[in-house]
Amino acid sequence: MTVRDGWAVLDTATATAVGVRPAGEVIGVDTRSFLHAGPQIDPSEVVGPMRGAILGALVLEGEATDLAGAAEILDGGGIDLRPCHSASAVGAMAGVVSPSIPVVVVEDGDGHTAYAPLNEGLGRALRFGANDAEVLERLRWMSAVLAPVLDNALRSMGGIDVTALQAEGLRRGDECHNRNIASTTALTVKFAPAIIECAPDSKTAAAIVDFLSGNPHTFLAFSMAAAKLVADAAHHCGTRGLVTAIAGNGRRMGIRVSGLDSWLTAPAPLGEPKLFDGYSVDDACPMMGDSLVTEVIGLGAFALSAAPAISSYIGGSPSVLQDYVSQMRQITRGGSSRFLIPGEGFRGTPMGIDVEAVARTGIAPVVNNGFAHRNAGVGQVGAGITRLPLEPFIAAHNALLDLGAGEYSAVAGSSWGR
Repeated sequence: MTVRDGWAVLDTATATAVGVRPAGEVIGVDTRSFLHAGPQIDPSEVVGPMRGAILGALVLEGEATDLAGAAEILDGGGIDLRPCHSASAVGAMAGVVSPSIPVVVVEDGDGHTAYAPLNEGLGRALRFGANDAEVLERLRWMSAVLAPVLDNALRSMGGIDVTALQAEGLRRGDECHNRNIASTTALTVKFAPAIIECAPDSKTAAAIVDFLSGNPHTFLAFSMAAAKLVADAAHHCGTRGLVTAIAGNGRRMGIRVSGLDSWLTAPAPLGEPKLFDGYSVDDACPMMGDSLVTEVIGLGAFALSAAPAISSYIGGSPSVLQDYVSQMRQITRGGSSRFLIPGEGFRGTPMGIDVEAVARTGIAPVVNNGFAHRNAGVGQVGAGITRLPLEPFIAAHNALLDLGAGEYSAVAGSSWGR
């Protein structure tokens, strides 16, 4: 193998959405064992929005009748938490996944699978720590009505090629992380005929199509699951030094790097969020979520120049977004052959974050991400561009130098799901 093999996998691996299933049926979770976003965190450490999501999930699963009872379970040590990444999954923001949460199932054709929870919509959502009656009722509807129809629709269609939709999304002004408007439209159009056939009645079909099309982030769950599958394939191909996951839990952010067994972490950054009216920086929780896996495969902040309109949501200007992408080209191993930027003459997005290049140039990767309120139960307060700390990348580079006696070399892949 050569050092470029992992990059080639990032550039060619594909992901097909094949189902939407309750997490309890396809991932190892139960009513007292949940997944969360970011590196491993102890229940006593969880930040406000993750706490809010856990409490809401306990009520959703019937383990508590109200949030006060849920708090007693959590504070009494009655919950087991582990990272989404440990279960071949990724979760947005708090990333809490409990058994009844419906997850998108993607496959690569070689027997590998990845998962991401269906997106609830913007604002007050469980992933941002909101947990009121409206939030939980929406999740119950998604589990009981939406998910079974989408699952049957995907089966009847033979699946949907998500990587092809990501590529097309960039041509239509998305970056497939924080801007998914065109991709959501394309996904809904693909789904619509099968939804009409699989829904129990026309009213239900109309409600489902309305929900999908009315949520500008419907596609995000599909994009995240696909990115996780592709990044895992690169992680296990034998190449060293590629970043294959970036994630935060509100206290620490971490990276996973091919050739190393352990995550490398640093304090979770806050960045410069563009906040909704009425909120200040003091209200925002530091970086959370696994959605930054999209940056790993050349999307998100690495494709900002394909989505100039996103500047109104995350801050900056189209020219600033272009500058960020130019910087990212200095720390990646090449340009994607399928994720193309129309405004750059259909040049490929920078792809394959190289820890050696980060250490050598001192250029830290950037990501774009949402921000939840620090306190449980409030929800989303903004979005923005975040420059990641350099320390984990430099630590990874130094660890690989020690392993490779001065140079990186191919190593055998380890087990999936680490």
